[in-house]
Amino acid sequence: MKKTGRREALSRQRILETALALVDREGLEAVSMRRVGEELGVEAMSLYNHVANKAAILDGIFEAVLAELPLPQPATTWQEMLRERAHALRSTLRAHPNVLPLFSTRPAVTPASITHVEKALDVLMAAGFSLRDAVSSFQVMFTFVVGHSIYSYRPVRPDEDASPTYERLSEADFPRMRAVARMAQGRDPEEEFEFGLEAMFLGLAASLPSKRGKPRSPSP
Repeated sequence: MKKTGRREALSRQRILETALALVDREGLEAVSMRRVGEELGVEAMSLYNHVANKAAILDGIFEAVLAELPLPQPATTWQEMLRERAHALRSTLRAHPNVLPLFSTRPAVTPASITHVEKALDVLMAAGFSLRDAVSSFQVMFTFVVGHSIYSYRPVRPDEDASPTYERLSEADFPRMRAVARMAQGRDPEEEFEFGLEAMFLGLAASLPSKRGKPRSPSP
C-alpha cells in the first residue's frame, strides 16, 4: 500500500518561521496573509486560527528574530552586560538585513519580545538608574544598535543607491569632506560601531547619581 506523507501541523511558530524565511528572501513588502498561506500550502483563512492578522505576523517576525539571540555571557558590570547584548543584537540583525526596517518602526509587543526589554531594564536599574532613566538608556542603546545596523547592512537596490561622490566636491569649499573621500576606502563600520557604543556607555555612566547605595544584583 502506498504511503502518504503527513503534512506538518499548522502552528504559530511554523507560520512565523515561514514568514521570516519569506522576508529574508523577498523583503517585508512580500508579507501578506495570502502569501504566507501560499508558502505553507494552505488557504489564508487557515492562518487566522493562529495569528490575528498581518500585524500579528510582523510582531511575530520581530519576536522570531530576537529568539535567535545567543544566550547572555557572564558579565560583572552593567556595561559589560549591555555591551554583549548590543553585539548580540547587531550580529542577529546582520543575519536578517531585510528585517531591519521592522525594528526601526515597531516596538516589542509580544511577551517573548518584551522579555528582552524587561531584562535590560533590570540590569540598568540594578546599576542605579531610575526607572525613567533606565527606559531612556535602553531606548538610546536600542536605537543606536538598530540605526547603525541599518546604515551598515540594509540592502539597497541599484536604482536606490545614493553613494556620495565627495571626491567631486570643491577642495576649497569642502576640504574636510574631500579628506573624508580620501579615507573612505579605509572606513570600517565595525570600528565606528565600537566607537559609538563606548561613547554611549561613557555618557550613560556619567548620568548616574554620584551618591547611591550599593547596587543590587540583577534578577536571574
